Amino acid sequence: MTPRTRTADNSQLPDDDEDINVGDDAKTPTSRKRGAVTPNSRKQLGRPERRRGRKPGPTRVMMNVRVLLETDDLVTEIGEETGMGPQDVTDAAIAHYAAYLRRSGKLPKVPKTVQEEQTEAS
Repeated sequence: MTPRTRTADNSQLPDDDEDINVGDDAKTPTSRKRGAVTPNSRKQLGRPERRRGRKPGPTRVMMNVRVLLETDDLVTEIGEETGMGPQDVTDAAIAHYAAYLRRSGKLPKVPKTVQEEQTEAS
């Protein structure tokens, strides 16, 4: 296949890229000024706005972990039996494990953040 070149015989090809318009309504993009949008906003996620009078849920922090296939199957099984979602199952499991560690003495009885607040208040 020969490369395509512009020649005097082929006047249909544009001289430069400025002449090329795609579609009849090709417009230059306009920049819109938007208000501050948080990365997890419902609008950015394509979700409808929260209904009036509905309180926001608890503040959550993104945590990215990988779990074994068996653990993932357990989360699914627990969710199906209890009707809880994976987020609620995970929150409950971590809270339960932390309580076990506190009872066994491997974690302090009072969480670190509460200890720091108590020492600052003194």
